[in-house]
Amino acid sequence: MKDKKKYLIKAAVFAAILALVFINPVQVQPRLVTILSGAGRLEVLTTKTLVADILAEANITLDADYERVFPGLDKETQSNCIIIEKGTKVVIKGDGRGLSVISWAGTVEGLLAEQGISVEGDLLSCPLEQRLTEGLTVEIIRVDRQLVSEEVAIAAKTVYKSDPTLGQGKKKVQTQAKDGSKLITYEVIFHDGAEVSRRIVSESILAQPVAGVILKGTRTVSRGTTGEAVVGVASYYGAELHGSRTASGVPFDMYALTAAHKTLPFGTRVKVTYLATGKTVVVEINDRGPFTPGRIIDLSAAAAKEIGLYADGVGKVRIEIIQ
Repeated sequence: MKDKKKYLIKAAVFAAILALVFINPVQVQPRLVTILSGAGRLEVLTTKTLVADILAEANITLDADYERVFPGLDKETQSNCIIIEKGTKVVIKGDGRGLSVISWAGTVEGLLAEQGISVEGDLLSCPLEQRLTEGLTVEIIRVDRQLVSEEVAIAAKTVYKSDPTLGQGKKKVQTQAKDGSKLITYEVIFHDGAEVSRRIVSESILAQPVAGVILKGTRTVSRGTTGEAVVGVASYYGAELHGSRTASGVPFDMYALTAAHKTLPFGTRVKVTYLATGKTVVVEINDRGPFTPGRIIDLSAAAAKEIGLYADGVGKVRIEIIQ
């Protein structure tokens, strides 16, 4: 009987507690929640804890394409702050295509990281630190560097030499010119596959060029007329060329009675008269000259002394072919 009485008392107490709970439920105190967005700052007094409920209570509807919220819509907010971020619509051009994206990154660098795009060594149309703005186009230029080698000809030079054994106006190839070659290596830079520059990084000679030699004839076919007299200016040459090779091939002898003439055949004997003294000397032509304009014959030092021209250096003479 006593146990039954205790049971009834406990049941009555439990019923009273239930009545209190359902009749007078615990009241949740409202709290102030701050909502931060691009539109500014909004404070909401609410008893809600779910982010979606708080936004609905504040009459805020998110644009699913452009906006996101922290914490998420389905999260219970543990703090008194909700942040709404609005994305930026930008265009990324590169690798032959254009990509329109919504980004929550603050800078170009963040955008590329967000999209998983690597641009190491490449070029961008704007700096990495530039802030994203609506409608911004970021163009990526892919840069490629390659080493390219090519064989290039080295042009051989050709020199011309006078040859008194050839008739005037005739030419003869003494040495055939032959081009050489070298290997040039360039660093070539491409922008999106198109070459924009190249610079030489190394050169190596594969074959040296061989210079060509062409002989040009200076001998004339005119032999002159025996006894024909010509008046003009004569000069002489001596010690400075003594022993050197003459155009006829024999060494120059300043003590011999010889002379240089522009056209008379080698071996021609010429009588030379110095008009200032009237003295005459017979010389043999074995060289070419003189090459000073206005002079007709260049005597050896010995021949110039014979007629008194040596002291004067130059003077007017009359020459006659005698053989």
